[in-house]
Amino acid sequence: MRTQSVILASLVSSSLMMALPLQAQQVSRHNPYNINSCNYSHYWVNNQGKCIDLHEPNITRYNGYEEKFFKALKKIGIVLSYESCEPGLMGHYKPFYNRLTICQNNRRDFSLYIETLAHESWHVVQDCATGLNNERVAPIFNSNSSRFRASISSLKSSDWKDLNLYESEDLPYEVEAFFMSKHPDAVLEALEVCSANITRKK
Repeated sequence: MRTQSVILASLVSSSLMMALPLQAQQVSRHNPYNINSCNYSHYWVNNQGKCIDLHEPNITRYNGYEEKFFKALKKIGIVLSYESCEPGLMGHYKPFYNRLTICQNNRRDFSLYIETLAHESWHVVQDCATGLNNERVAPIFNSNSSRFRASISSLKSSDWKDLNLYESEDLPYEVEAFFMSKHPDAVLEALEVCSANITRKK
């Protein structure tokens, strides 16, 4: 429970601070950054207070993230594998084995690949919240919180199509993971918190 609280506190003080809807304004597509306000369903505020357009295409957005995830996962002892999977499956995480798998045969583009790494790495964070080396995972967001509601409101129709494939008891975990897949920096920060807690326990 302490690890879960530390991870959540880290996110609250990090780049995932969501803007309040009371100050929401439409940010120009030609100027995706706005220090003062942003629509929390379509934008997020980074730790410099800049409003980032999540819909703005940016082919260089994820440069360097593959190596960052490799290092972060290795640091906490997660095994990363690339395998052929059933059609449509992008990746999965097995908490009992601390094993994250990317489905190489279904990889379509680099951005989706990084978002899959972030999605599955968020399941690592959920696993870390209950302690690694077990089968237990825990959602990080409170289901009654504004952060959880914001994550739901930001999901696309394609995300909901995928979510409909899951059992109802898995939805709190998966909604978070789908939301966090668009925020790799915040996922990496949470993995660092996980690593720090593991180090302290040794």
